[in-house]
Amino acid sequence: MNICSCVVHTQPGGGSRVAALLTELPGLEVHGGVDEGKLVVTLEDTEEALAADTMSRLNDVPGVVNTILIYHRANAD
Repeated sequence: MNICSCVVHTQPGGGSRVAALLTELPGLEVHGGVDEGKLVVTLEDTEEALAADTMSRLNDVPGVVNTILIYHRANAD
């Protein structure tokens, strides 16, 4: 199981819209930063997708400027 934490920077004023789009991705949860446009998110492996695959899709979401990986933990299953 992989668990990652990221900061997702959005275009000015786009925090709410981007947060709504991100929550549609498998294994992703938005924890804060919506008003600032710097979303704190966690991603984890699901049966639908690996966390790494979901993370690679973040910059393709409309309104996302960039994504920074903050933390990664891999547990051997």
